[in-house]
Amino acid sequence: MKKIILGPPGSGKGTYSKRISPIKNIPHISTGDLLRENIKNKTQIGIEAKSYMDNGELVPDEVVINILKQRVSLSDCELGFILDGFPRTIEQAKALKELITIDIALNLNLPEDILIEKICARRICENCGDIYNIADINRSGLKLPPMNPQKQGICDKCGNNLIQRDDDTEETVKQRLEIYKKQTQPLIDFYKNEGILKDVHITSSPEEMVPKIIDLIEKSKEEKKDN
Repeated sequence: MKKIILGPPGSGKGTYSKRISPIKNIPHISTGDLLRENIKNKTQIGIEAKSYMDNGELVPDEVVINILKQRVSLSDCELGFILDGFPRTIEQAKALKELITIDIALNLNLPEDILIEKICARRICENCGDIYNIADINRSGLKLPPMNPQKQGICDKCGNNLIQRDDDTEETVKQRLEIYKKQTQPLIDFYKNEGILKDVHITSSPEEMVPKIIDLIEKSKEEKKDN
């Protein structure tokens, strides 16, 4: 199945994509990771994208679409994939629809104050991109324990340093949330009209939420067969 994970910054798109990917045996494709790889390698696209990302702005559609087209054309995407961070605008969604048929769009939901706290507490491996979080949230009916590495500041998977991204600051996060509300949230209506949107309310840890999301995906698959 070809899946999209939608949701505001900090809702867990990367975390859940990385955990669902091996379970369903399909690649996790993060446009953010693809862009950061280009930034790390100082490609022309990377240099252009960095100026937007540092200001909490979205990278122009044509840049992201060209990178994505190259990625989904690879052989490991033949049986499906999980898109994380794309599309972010209606224009991107329309371009994606011309490229491939999406089977399900999962929409992750969390309150804004929780999103800000989680993003500012996020830590990412500078080498493999594995995601951790030092926030311990237990309020408003939500129980989101920290996702700490076994050794403080060190990635469990590859042993490299964990870092806080330059754009994971409260000021930049608020800017990104405002951009999300204006440009990205209309995607919810777009995929609702497509009949493939499934809302996911994050209330607990990934260990508890992942089986629920997998169950939702399987039920959606069965519904498509019945129709």
